[in-house]
Amino acid sequence: MSRFSGSCRALFIDVDGTSLNSAKELTAGVRAAVVEARRTGMSVCFATGRMFEAVAHWVADLGLTAPQVANNGAYVIDPADGRRLLNRRLTPASVAWLLDQGEARGFVPVAFAGHRVLATARTADHELIARNNEFVEVVPAAVLRAPDLGVEKVLYLSVSRAHELPAVRDALNAALPGPTAVRFAAQITEHGFLNLCDPDATKLQAAAWVCAFLGCRLDDAIAVGDGDNDVDLLAGVGLGIAMGNASPAARAAAALAVPDNNHDGLAVAIRDFVLPAAAGRPTR
Repeated sequence: MSRFSGSCRALFIDVDGTSLNSAKELTAGVRAAVVEARRTGMSVCFATGRMFEAVAHWVADLGLTAPQVANNGAYVIDPADGRRLLNRRLTPASVAWLLDQGEARGFVPVAFAGHRVLATARTADHELIARNNEFVEVVPAAVLRAPDLGVEKVLYLSVSRAHELPAVRDALNAALPGPTAVRFAAQITEHGFLNLCDPDATKLQAAAWVCAFLGCRLDDAIAVGDGDNDVDLLAGVGLGIAMGNASPAARAAAALAVPDNNHDGLAVAIRDFVLPAAAGRPTR
């Protein structure tokens, strides 16, 4: 774990389960706290599993101008013009293998490629991402498997089979053959979501890139999150803070904890820890 410098120059915040309550709302208390943090001059960055287009309205509303981490660290985007400053895509061989594996297990895999969300058929489980402002476009299999598509993430989605996804994750890792062009990291990011990205597409690696871009270090950063896909980020920044609704792994990775996302835990984190660190005062 990094040693916190005591001065917060960058704040990385997860979206679902952290910035948003269980109704997928940004509450007035959280909004006010994020705006106050931004006004101190620190860089405030979402670090989300969502595609950037699904959170862009909150970025604009909050006046965030720093690079934003999206698709679980698969890319960093400049909110001013939508340019991808960093992009880590799955290899075409990895995409094809993951599509085959998902279909063989009865899933309809969803591929994220740039601003597009693609699948070969529409299912009721796609509502899981529609509520996150990510809407599936149905395309022929040949489009989904085109080597030049540029896929950043593959998802297996299921409400009814959510309890199976940890075993599916483990089976994918076990099925991966020896030296191969297939590379991926598998994480449960929300209930019903199995997220499959390039191994280098992590929130921590993206946050490290953002800190270097901003001219600071991970030791100067605070992160707040709740999920297994936040574990490396919470452990790797100067100060990691877990939400009260965090997974056991996220709680273990963080140095501190705050109330859950239905009780404005992010606002508490900003008020009690982030703002004092921005002012050079000891945190509580």
